[in-house]
Amino acid sequence: MHFSKFAVAAAALVAAASAPLAVVVEGATHPQDLAALAKFKEEALKMSNNDARWRKVFETWVGDDPCGADWHGEWHGVQCRELQGVKQWTLPDNVYRRVTNMHIPEWGLPGHLPESLCLFEMLEELDFDENEFEGTLPACVGCLPHLREIDIEDNKFTGTIPREWGNLKNLVEFEIDGNELLAGCIPEGLPKDAEWCGDCWSTCPSYDPYCGSYDCNSCVEWTKDPEIGTSYENTRIKGDRCPNEPNPPVCPWEIFKEEFEEQQRQEQELMRQKSEEAQQRRKEAMEEQKRVQDEFAAEEDVQQPQEEEEELEIRSKAPSTGAFLDEVEKEAPVVEEDDVSEDVSEDVTEEAPASAGPAAKCGEPVERLTVDDEACVFPFTVMEQNHCDCINHNEEDWCVIADGSWKKCAPLEK
Repeated sequence: MHFSKFAVAAAALVAAASAPLAVVVEGATHPQDLAALAKFKEEALKMSNNDARWRKVFETWVGDDPCGADWHGEWHGVQCRELQGVKQWTLPDNVYRRVTNMHIPEWGLPGHLPESLCLFEMLEELDFDENEFEGTLPACVGCLPHLREIDIEDNKFTGTIPREWGNLKNLVEFEIDGNELLAGCIPEGLPKDAEWCGDCWSTCPSYDPYCGSYDCNSCVEWTKDPEIGTSYENTRIKGDRCPNEPNPPVCPWEIFKEEFEEQQRQEQELMRQKSEEAQQRRKEAMEEQKRVQDEFAAEEDVQQPQEEEEELEIRSKAPSTGAFLDEVEKEAPVVEEDDVSEDVSEDVTEEAPASAGPAAKCGEPVERLTVDDEACVFPFTVMEQNHCDCINHNEEDWCVIADGSWKKCAPLEK
């Protein structure tokens, strides 16, 4: 019974120790961007009715680190390039990297420009030229503060350039050529009209006289386009600048970030609670194990003296040789003197019995054991009679062992 209690406690301890703990594994790509990419994929497939071209793009979107080990990334069209002058692909794995470029040109992708692009807080390039996008341009793009290039030429966009896009103060290159139905004015704040600057890769950072006052230091690293600025050929745009200030942007990424951080906080709190619960279970299991061990030890301490007392009691009940002989003598029948003389006269003619004493031997060796597995020594003498087997006393068999003491005989095997 004690061992079963101990086994239950040990099993409880193992179960508690093996309970799943909340573990945070830091991937190279920021989890907020991973969540934004999941929404982008969901929106693209839904708006295109699960179009095969979009599915082909997403074939490589597996794993949890789209940034990968190099600037071009592991997921098609997703890149994590320089961010504020730091080459992100050189950062340690335990430092999160941010998505800076969404680059999926020349795929003939259908649908509208996904508004989930506005969830990428650190986006610097948006390149979706030569696809089949249609509909209006999402105003929320105007609140991506780090955006430096927008290349959406040769699509089928309609309407006008959202006034909110004039808030893109870091924008250097804006290409909307080939969108034949795009019309209206150019929001104030967008780059000036594109000018031929030659190959900025060879002239920067020195001054290029053909560019006038244009600063080639603004050249973006991911393009060798010799024209830098706003280009709108083959559209209905005439080049007029909108007279008013740009509309204040509504920024989904800010709301998304707040919601994401709140979700992260709740998940972390849940993980903390689960961790505390697991620790509490382990503590309780260890306490239960110790309690059972202490109980088992205490019962052992009580049981041992009882067993010793019982053994002493058994030994005390075993008669000494003298006491045993006295009891046998008391139980022997009283023989009258005449009967004794009669017996003696009758035995004169019979064969004399074997003499008692150490020289006496048993005809056939008899092996008997006591209840304590000690060997009986035969023959032994009781009332001047030799005995070659255990003798009965009070309905129990007894014999003498090597030290001369009496012991109870073990039953004979049948």
